[in-house]
Amino acid sequence: MKGAVFDMDGLMLDTERVAVLAFDYAGEKAGIGRAGYMTERLLGLSLESSRPVWQAEFGEGCDPYVIDAFAREFRTEYYKSHKIPVKPGVFEILSFFRGEGVKLAVASSTRRKTVERQLSETGLISYFDALVCGDEVKRSKPDPEIYVRACEKLGLLPAECYAFEDARSGIISADSAGCRVIMVPDLWPPDGEIFGRVHAVCRDLCSAAELIMHERAEGN
Repeated sequence: MKGAVFDMDGLMLDTERVAVLAFDYAGEKAGIGRAGYMTERLLGLSLESSRPVWQAEFGEGCDPYVIDAFAREFRTEYYKSHKIPVKPGVFEILSFFRGEGVKLAVASSTRRKTVERQLSETGLISYFDALVCGDEVKRSKPDPEIYVRACEKLGLLPAECYAFEDARSGIISADSAGCRVIMVPDLWPPDGEIFGRVHAVCRDLCSAAELIMHERAEGN
């Protein structure tokens, strides 16, 4: 395995719980009520691909771009007084891969401007050789496009790359691309279908790093 591709929200950054608060705020501002529960349904989806999910729940008049604007307003104020939380084991696993000469990429459904800002603020961006973001692909997760493109940017085949994900749509995307998928659950627990698509499920990135160190020592 010569490469590793990481999701961002809910995997490296503990931002999904803030998203719940942001959608509660945005829903009330938009007149649809507290909508934090929608976070789980939207995991891994780009803004545009989230439209049918919002409209199925709140009607065709529900505009995800309006919701997103209010949610960004909340997050902007929130992060003025709170640091972006980094998940346990992130720096350890990225440092390990760097030491092993493994190329690293991010495949996030979030827009590039936000990805670059959050990775910069948390000190993570320097670890990565490539970024592919939600506003740079035609088809959002669970389509495999974003993982295929991330591997291409690394100059590798998907079969040569690990993929690290926390959500159903991202796991399906990475598996369909042909990556070796490791799930680290966040808000959403794995089910029977997902167990059939992943190489392993680890409780956190520390455990994932231990697994990979063991496999590489064994030559797997």
